[in-house]
Amino acid sequence: MARITGAPVLVVLQDRNFQYLWAARWIHEVSRRMELLLLGYLVLELTDSAFQVGLISVFLNGPRPPFALVAGMLADRLDRWRILTTIHVIYLLLASCLLVLLILQLIEPWHVYVVVLAQGTAKVLDDPTRRASLFDLAGQDRIAHAMSLETMTNNGGKMLGPVLGGLLLQFYGFTAAFAVLVAMDLVSAALVWRMRLPQRSTRVVRDTTFWTGIGSVVRHSFSNKFALGVLTISLVMNGMVLPLQYFIPVIATDVLDVGPAFGGLLGAADGIGAFVGAIVIATKRNFSFHGRYYVFGAAIVAVGVVIVAWSPWFLVSFLVLFTAGMGQAGFSTMQSTILMLSTAPDMRGRIMGSQGLVNGLGHLVGGFEIAAIAQAFTISLAIGLNAGVGLLLIAPVMLLTPLIKRPVEPHRAESEPTRPVSPTR
Repeated sequence: MARITGAPVLVVLQDRNFQYLWAARWIHEVSRRMELLLLGYLVLELTDSAFQVGLISVFLNGPRPPFALVAGMLADRLDRWRILTTIHVIYLLLASCLLVLLILQLIEPWHVYVVVLAQGTAKVLDDPTRRASLFDLAGQDRIAHAMSLETMTNNGGKMLGPVLGGLLLQFYGFTAAFAVLVAMDLVSAALVWRMRLPQRSTRVVRDTTFWTGIGSVVRHSFSNKFALGVLTISLVMNGMVLPLQYFIPVIATDVLDVGPAFGGLLGAADGIGAFVGAIVIATKRNFSFHGRYYVFGAAIVAVGVVIVAWSPWFLVSFLVLFTAGMGQAGFSTMQSTILMLSTAPDMRGRIMGSQGLVNGLGHLVGGFEIAAIAQAFTISLAIGLNAGVGLLLIAPVMLLTPLIKRPVEPHRAESEPTRPVSPTR
């Protein structure tokens, strides 16, 4: 029993504030993934257009390219607790707006796009702030385990959210589904409000001007080969492979000919696989080559998406996405881990902003381009062609960066987190 209680991932979970943040992320990720599926079906029902379904990705990720680096700088300069609390209240208000429109039967596609745009803007600041806060709570020695728990929440949401959303939509309709979603966002906001962060997370970075700080992370992103490799592969994956998630309702309806319940199950498949993969990663004590988990995980995901694009059988598509999800656990966990390990402590919010920039730019361009191809030809051609090209583009990055060849070089040893403090209200 001593070995089990001494496992690093369980040590991380003993921190009460980490528990609050982790629980809030669990609930929010379930509601977010549930909402993505519901909005996809809602727009498909309102417009009968794969292109307009794809616009959800465009509006959700549109704010990232112009604002991600600024958001990362804000995460380094402002009180992270205040940022996270405010953002979760915004999520709650936006979901409530959609519920009211559904109750009044006034919902239109443009309402969806406006709300999604606002959510995407809030998420730009949410991601770097949250991940930097995870480092504050876990410390350098346990950041990979903290990120594996983050991966569990992301993929637990992908696992449960689409299934719950599909079942609620199938049997109770959009209004009931969004009522459940609003209730979940309320609980998530309450948990974040109760959380406290270590005192060092409230120290603002004032030794440099705002734009000089932005320039420093841009230079670091290009000069550090580990960071450059991660960001390049992230750009390819988010632009050519991962937009599949937005088109699950189209694939379920047009390719597999199944209803929302099975569509939700299909949307959960990679989340189930990634959840299993994240558990495996969380139980590992030490990591020597973080980059190998990252690169090979990305390749597995790309191969799986190529196969799913052309599969006419639900069971085959489900099993392939499950396997791809296990690869995605390595990709997702090590993406932020490598970036934060190879970056100075006062720049971690900004490097998470760089990650948000390339992720958002990829989804923005990829979502629009895949939607256009699907509208002109077929969804299978759009998804399969892009994932295949993405797989080819990943190969040279494997060879030209040290991700596979060398262990990640941490910036410097980090002390244990200091005692949490309550923010002034």
